Amino acid sequence: MNCKKAETFLLRSFDGILKNKEKKELEKHLISCLLCQRRRKEYQSILETLRQNDFPEPKPYFWERLQPRLKERKKYEQWSLWKQWSLRAIPLSLLLVVLLAAVTFFLPAQKEELSQSEILLLRNLDPFQETRTLFEEEGIENKNMMLIFTAMEENNGLRRYFP
Repeated sequence: MNCKKAETFLLRSFDGILKNKEKKELEKHLISCLLCQRRRKEYQSILETLRQNDFPEPKPYFWERLQPRLKERKKYEQWSLWKQWSLRAIPLSLLLVVLLAAVTFFLPAQKEELSQSEILLLRNLDPFQETRTLFEEEGIENKNMMLIFTAMEENNGLRRYFP
């Protein structure tokens, strides 16, 4: 047994809550340890001094004044519990905000491919201008061939003309 455990057993023995097995262990330790023997004598002298003194009676209405204060303390303890949890949540929420900002700013943005008509509109050009030139052509075969080739330039994946 170490001295720290023996001191705990000593305090329990003075309170009268020490078990028989623990009493035997304490006695074995006290036989071999001079430091713990001194502590035992000090504790005994303190207890004897306390028993000899008469303590004054509390002032009138002491208990009536103490009970509301104890209830106030319970309310305060509930608030302090919430305060402790909120103080722990602040760094966690800040960490989440920083991670979210890092993800949004440092990940590359996905670029969408624009169709031909969207590209023309962004350049402030008329998308129907190309089709006008096709219809202004004189031969019907030329018109059909130009429409087919124009449709093939669109990336529809089927390479067919859809009227």
